[in-house]
Amino acid sequence: MVNANGAVAPAQRSRRVGRLDGVRALCALAVTAVHVSFTAGVMGAYTVPPGNEKLAVLLAGLRPIVLGPFFVLSGMLLYRPFARWTLRGTRRPAVGPFLLKRLARLWPAYILLSLACVFLINYDSIDGVWYVLRPILMLQVYDYTWIPGMDPAWTVPAEMQYYLALPLLAVVMHWLARGVSDPARKVRRMMIPPVLMVIGSAAWTYYIHRPVMGPFPKEYWWPLAVGGAFALGMAMAVVHVRAEIDPDRKPALYRFAARRPNVLWFGALVVYAINCAQPFGRPGYGDYEQLKLAVVQYFLLLAFSYLLVMPLTVPEARSRTIDAIVDNPVTRYLGRISYGIYLWHFAVMYFWFESGNIFGTTPALMDKLRGTIGFPELITAVVIGTVLIASISHYVVERPVLNAVGRWTERRQGTAPQTVPAARPRPDGHGRQETAVPEHTAAGR
Repeated sequence: MVNANGAVAPAQRSRRVGRLDGVRALCALAVTAVHVSFTAGVMGAYTVPPGNEKLAVLLAGLRPIVLGPFFVLSGMLLYRPFARWTLRGTRRPAVGPFLLKRLARLWPAYILLSLACVFLINYDSIDGVWYVLRPILMLQVYDYTWIPGMDPAWTVPAEMQYYLALPLLAVVMHWLARGVSDPARKVRRMMIPPVLMVIGSAAWTYYIHRPVMGPFPKEYWWPLAVGGAFALGMAMAVVHVRAEIDPDRKPALYRFAARRPNVLWFGALVVYAINCAQPFGRPGYGDYEQLKLAVVQYFLLLAFSYLLVMPLTVPEARSRTIDAIVDNPVTRYLGRISYGIYLWHFAVMYFWFESGNIFGTTPALMDKLRGTIGFPELITAVVIGTVLIASISHYVVERPVLNAVGRWTERRQGTAPQTVPAARPRPDGHGRQETAVPEHTAAGR
């Protein structure tokens, strides 16, 4: 909740929102299922046909749109305090503590994964200190150095770099809105950078998927391709703060999400169905996207992310169906550890196949292991192993570091310390979890 001065009450800032945790869990598990299906031979690839055509079509339809909600949540949750600075006149968030908390959110678990993959799976590949430091410093995406086990972690450097850019983007958006008293005009001016980011990200998607670039050029892993989703989240933050300023004149998109959350989720399902059909591509295949398909999927990703996330972030939106899916004890717990699930599921596959230097073998490309195991067996092993490791990472590494950094920054700022809560937030008067979205990171993961 926002007090009279436009600040977020400390109790709300420290709370997690179950519905947002739940959607993180679903997206992390969807990414896991896509990667497992490829390794198990369900999804087709190039000259290899799908092993199960119906399941392959459903799983291929998740690529790459389920990555979008991670970045949208990050952009929305993290930019919203800056949007209040511009629209409500609150104090600008301190950049130092902001960046320190973002670093504490992403880096510890990422370092743990990096060290495990380098020394357990790829020890024989170490040719110097730089091989170890490169992934720790999140720079492996620029040359591109493939480190087996860290395959899906290429999005983490992208997320970190948008964290670093966010305060600067906030200053630019604040500057554009200066001297304007009308909130609607302020909002329009603030939307200029996010719109330009969406256009620029679309142009980058076009650039890296041109035939001359070939499959998976090193530029594919750079952060520019996911900037549109982060920008969409920032734009959604502006809409939310605009609704806070004048509850009687909420933006139309906000009001519709509040009244018809199920309609938006049905729209997300339609977008997913369209992506299953793979416009300009081959349904059920995990090939590198050709130009037309890549551009279409870029906009499908944005549409899917908005339709999925917006109803979850509007406090007035009520839906028993949505709550049953994303706001139950299982999804809330998996959402709390979803960052670890996203990070570790590929490494767990290497451990399961005993493919790596710790087992006396050279880590194999996953396409070399295709069809050697059934999908039900592999997905069961990977989910169990990943949830176990992600839980340990969360409670032994991530939460202690976040809480320590939170206490330190709060002491520096002279406010009451806040910790990452373990228990479910108190329900509101309707018997459901309060949905004032906290200012902690979505992490995307």
